[in-house]
Amino acid sequence: MATIPVRIRLDKLFCFHGADESDSEPYMWVIVVTIDGRTITHRPDAPNLDGAPGFVFSPGSHGSVGGPMGIGANRTLPAQLGHVDTTLQPIVINAAGQQVEVPGQLALVAILLEEDMTSDAGAEAAHAKINELIRVELTEAIADIDLDGVGAKILRGMAEGTSAEAVAREYFAQRMTRVVGRLNRYAQDVAVAAIVRALSLPAAIVEASDPDNFQGIVTRFWSQTQLEATTTHQRIDIHEQIWDRGAGRRESSDYNYNLHGQVWQPIEEFWVPVTDTLAPGRWQVTGIQRAGRKPFISTLGGTLPDGTPWAMPKGKVMDAIAAGTHTFFVRGESGREADVHVDENEDNRFFPYLATVSDNDPTNNLSRLPACTVAIRHTRPAP
Repeated sequence: MATIPVRIRLDKLFCFHGADESDSEPYMWVIVVTIDGRTITHRPDAPNLDGAPGFVFSPGSHGSVGGPMGIGANRTLPAQLGHVDTTLQPIVINAAGQQVEVPGQLALVAILLEEDMTSDAGAEAAHAKINELIRVELTEAIADIDLDGVGAKILRGMAEGTSAEAVAREYFAQRMTRVVGRLNRYAQDVAVAAIVRALSLPAAIVEASDPDNFQGIVTRFWSQTQLEATTTHQRIDIHEQIWDRGAGRRESSDYNYNLHGQVWQPIEEFWVPVTDTLAPGRWQVTGIQRAGRKPFISTLGGTLPDGTPWAMPKGKVMDAIAAGTHTFFVRGESGREADVHVDENEDNRFFPYLATVSDNDPTNNLSRLPACTVAIRHTRPAP
């Protein structure tokens, strides 16, 4: 598992209606967390991980979303609020003499508040307190991950035919579930609201009577495995509803927002066809591709001596067999070779087909082969 680039964008905040009757003044704090091999390591057979997560904290409080919002407003969020480019790399676990990689993790925490009479200094004090508490909470959660039994599980899994990497990944995923649960328990509405209220008192008495109000919190986690499947054209959408859950129903809430964004790898993918030209000789067919409504075999494929794949259209294979320059075969489970030949089609003489010679091994049949590789995926950075 290689290091991958990751891009997260919180793009829009839509206000169905805010906490105030006319224009509301929402603001947001955003924290992006990476739990990966850049900052977290594991000593051989150690019971715990070393290091801590990486954190990106958005700046500012009041006005951070770009200004007041009225009913039905759709605000494009400033880049400094929720635009983060980072990377993820696997955490290497060293246990039972094995070195295995487990996927890195990306986390998003977004906290929405309503500006009332808390001073700018008071809001920033609460912001700093929230940042510090989330930093401490997640750092402790990673330090508390118990890897004491992973070595024994790896050995037992390998004895049962499971790869060491699969065992370690499942084990780590279970423990990451606990980390997510711990963050979500901490990041409850009442906890954050209490901090905001407690730290909104640096001066005026009016602050105590009408402090800024907590609106809601969003927490999302993505594994490196999930993000590896994304590209600049295939993104994971972030669509989060923020409203007063204590109201029972969304339409009864005093405020109602939608937070929109996306997370993805900023890469483009392109496919390069494998060679369809073979030197004269004898070639093993290890896969096929089908096409058409029936569908029929359209392509035969295999592997070159250097390990790279080849894929040749059915018609080109037929021409090579007819010319006598190439022979093709399928090897069955018994190890026997069954030659590929051209069969006349009794139903339509203009459409002959490929088959293997008859023998006693039913696995020597083209139709039983898996899909062959016809193109190789490549990637390049996207703007």
